[in-house]
Amino acid sequence: MLKTNWHTHTKRCGHAVGTDEEYVQAAIQGGLKMLGFSDHAAYEKEHLSERMRMKEVPEYVASIHRLKEKYKDQITLYVGMEMECYPDEWETLSRFRKEMDYCILGQHYLSLDEEDTYDLIWPEELTRYGDLIEYACQHSFCDYIAHPDVCLWRYPVIDDSVRSLAQRIAHLSVQYDMPVELNCGSGVRTGRHMYNDGERYAYPTRVFFEAFAREHSPVIIGLDIHDPKLFLTDEYLNRALEVTAGLDINWKMDFDLAAAAVERKKKFY
Repeated sequence: MLKTNWHTHTKRCGHAVGTDEEYVQAAIQGGLKMLGFSDHAAYEKEHLSERMRMKEVPEYVASIHRLKEKYKDQITLYVGMEMECYPDEWETLSRFRKEMDYCILGQHYLSLDEEDTYDLIWPEELTRYGDLIEYACQHSFCDYIAHPDVCLWRYPVIDDSVRSLAQRIAHLSVQYDMPVELNCGSGVRTGRHMYNDGERYAYPTRVFFEAFAREHSPVIIGLDIHDPKLFLTDEYLNRALEVTAGLDINWKMDFDLAAAAVERKKKFY
């Protein structure tokens, strides 16, 4: 069982359940010693089933700070955000980047609420996805790349475009010392899917982690929790780890992302 998780949501995002305190209590019960909340970043344009509302952000931060003090003898808590790299939303994102303890990059669209990365099917779309990852790394926008292979949810085949993207992200990870995530969320929780070239999880995907292993990219495990009870099972962690079996992964277990974020934020622009 992991002792640290930086990828935790709250019901404010519209697709998670439970109170903030229930997440903390379940994490303690599951043996965690360090827990980061990283709910989906708010934008002025609301999307109630996918992210917080802007007016909820102060209460989100206050709630985690209150729990941090209440449970300080049992677990260390941090408050962060899972953000997309949208250059057109830079003013809002810059504020969150500066105010939060840490931020993770979860690129769910290619632009705000348009071109869902769960629906990409063309090589040129993968290139644009990679461009946003690179922009985020160049600007020290985030502290790790969440589910870097989320763009393969619908992508029909592991082709040269996929292999090229995996290698590109692996290279960026090393160049910018930017950890990438082995995600234990919906990609494995929904089970294996049939694609044109065979059956696999939507993500994580082996081809990405082969590239990460070759380049010695730093890899963090993220549980991507949307329900407190998921802290109490290793089922989805084990499914994700099966994808990397036999690979020489540069694991960053119990990595203090918040401490690293203090230094990385100094380079943000």
